[in-house]
Amino acid sequence: MWIRLLVLSVLFSVAGCYYHGRDFPTVPIEELRPNVTTKSQVYGNFGEPNEKGSDSGLETWTYYYELWTVTGVQDKKRLHVTFNQNGTLRNYSYSAQ
Repeated sequence: MWIRLLVLSVLFSVAGCYYHGRDFPTVPIEELRPNVTTKSQVYGNFGEPNEKGSDSGLETWTYYYELWTVTGVQDKKRLHVTFNQNGTLRNYSYSAQ
């Protein structure tokens, strides 16, 4: 009986969470410098981006992470970076909830 209750409790707690994306550190965001930070440095700090794209011919990378529970969004953050043609950072935007 107790084992069954324990198993049900574990299943509920696991099923009650949903992750989207991959968590990433936020401290290196303070170190991002337009026209100085390189693509290799961004990759070294944040890893493989969740999405790669293009905006007006410039390469873009997007990192995102969301944690949902039965009560709603618990953690949400997004980092979007755009690179110059020479591989340095053009600009970035970061948001968190």
